[in-house]
Amino acid sequence: MVAAPTFVLSVLAFVLGSAFGSFLNVVIDRIPARQSIIRPGSLCPACGTPLRPLDLIPVVSYLWLRGKCRYCQAPIPLRLFVVELATGLAFLGVYLRFGVNPALLMLASLAGALIVLGIARIARRG
Repeated sequence: MVAAPTFVLSVLAFVLGSAFGSFLNVVIDRIPARQSIIRPGSLCPACGTPLRPLDLIPVVSYLWLRGKCRYCQAPIPLRLFVVELATGLAFLGVYLRFGVNPALLMLASLAGALIVLGIARIARRG
């Protein structure tokens, strides 16, 4: 049985990783297009409607909205969900393997960077 503090820290690692994955999606989309990663806020790429905070909850919003924009029903790219989920699982895996220590942030960030590089490589092929 998993101890309560370990469970809470595991959930926290996954949630923080998914949030970091959401930011990585912004980087993946905007840096190649030479756009700011700060402004404007997130918009639906199909209809241009600004997304509300409830539309931006990593992993959960994609599932809740069934992969479609709340406003125009256009499909949300599956990649966004995959990056958030993969980054959350990577952070969780790093935490479970190494625990809380000074290397945790570095290893989790490295995992995120590898996910970005992998997605960028796939995008260049496709």
